[in-house]
Amino acid sequence: SIPSEKYPIEGGGRYHLFVSGICPWAQSCATARYLLGLENVISMDIADGQSSRGWVYLDGASIVPWSEREGPFWLHEAYQEDDPKVTTRITVPVLWDTQTNTVVSNDSWTIVKMMAAFAGLGTPPGTMTIDLFTEDGHATLTPSNLESEIESVHTELYNDLLNGVYKAGIGLMRNGDVETPHILTARETVYAKLAELEDGVLSKQRFLLGPKLTAVDIRLTMTLLRWDSSYRGAFSLKGGRGEILVGDGYPNLKGYIRNMYSIIKSVVEFSNFRQYYRIRQALQAASNITNVDISVEDAEELADLEEIMVSAGKPDNRTF
Repeated sequence: SIPSEKYPIEGGGRYHLFVSGICPWAQSCATARYLLGLENVISMDIADGQSSRGWVYLDGASIVPWSEREGPFWLHEAYQEDDPKVTTRITVPVLWDTQTNTVVSNDSWTIVKMMAAFAGLGTPPGTMTIDLFTEDGHATLTPSNLESEIESVHTELYNDLLNGVYKAGIGLMRNGDVETPHILTARETVYAKLAELEDGVLSKQRFLLGPKLTAVDIRLTMTLLRWDSSYRGAFSLKGGRGEILVGDGYPNLKGYIRNMYSIIKSVVEFSNFRQYYRIRQALQAASNITNVDISVEDAEELADLEEIMVSAGKPDNRTF
């Protein structure tokens, strides 16, 4: 973990992120890096896609020992550099230590929280600090007084929604499009969590834990951004109240995600994750829903929360 004797807090390019814009877990790490202004502290490579050999970076890796060669870099090379006998799944994200040539972590939630350790080395972009909590004079996504609440909210979100969409969708794909009780339960849990967020906390306040965003807002945003364009069609999630950004069933979630997008839009590219899920033809064939095209205009930057809520068709009656 960071900080530790093996992995001290250190800038100068010691640590490097391997991510993908497709993967919501990896993109949450890239987003945390952006919000804390760590672009010049932790370098990053973004994958071009996946194949039978795993995640690939067609222009190669930007760090040694791979930066001097030509041709693509495969993420399994980093895992094997760390451990030649590695048998784990090759996943993104990966936080890499260039000094010891080892994987610091490949757990996205752990990496997001590790970013807080580097806060003193970063400079959040523009006026971003107005949307972030501060601690010891630095912006943070994990304020110490909210740590236990952050963990509790994240655990529930992960089980019910963030990973819930995959329990439903990947479960369907692996089961030959047969809707088992387990898959149906996962779907209903997803719909229930969306309704709970819509009618509960996000009807009353700007972010999940109050007036400023935390790490759990990043995690939720990664899933909500993919709901219309990917998950509903590819994972046959036909129920609930419909689309979020291009529908009218979730006005508070719409306001929330448009607000979040206005903050993190420079690290969001809808086409990255939309295109990936469109190849899931077998899943789409089992659904009457096709993937919805999401444009920048659907989540455009809005000047303030009142304007966001007006755009969602609901007066702004929330407290901040």
